[in-house]
Amino acid sequence: EDAITDRKFMKMMISYVIKRVQEHDEHSVARHFAGLIDGREPSTGELLAKTDLWLSPKCGSEAVLSIGSGIDWMENPEFAGVISVMPHGCMPGGIVAAMSEKFSTLYQKPWISVTYDGFMETNNLARINNFAEILRFCSKADREGA
Repeated sequence: EDAITDRKFMKMMISYVIKRVQEHDEHSVARHFAGLIDGREPSTGELLAKTDLWLSPKCGSEAVLSIGSGIDWMENPEFAGVISVMPHGCMPGGIVAAMSEKFSTLYQKPWISVTYDGFMETNNLARINNFAEILRFCSKADREGA
């Protein structure tokens, strides 16, 4: 996108070739597992479109794709919630964590953000257990209400 705007034709060509090679590799691996996996991954363009209302794709941050993926999962009825895992001290992860409460309220599904730096943290385990209890409680309430 920036290459087109800036008229950098060589960068456009390189980006196009890289995209095509990655798509080829993805399809050559995915076809072996076609019967085992359900659904497809949204394209980068689809994720950017889901994020556009909340965060500009121009910021070039990992947060843009993380928010787009999270929104995609929140909109999917097969998912009961989102657990966002980020490296400890990661600024894009912090952006996602700061916005996650709004998405949780908007979509009426839980969204938690946990940090991970390679070491076992009891706080994360407790938060994930609480998340699972919330899902279990909501699922039970849905079954009883139906």
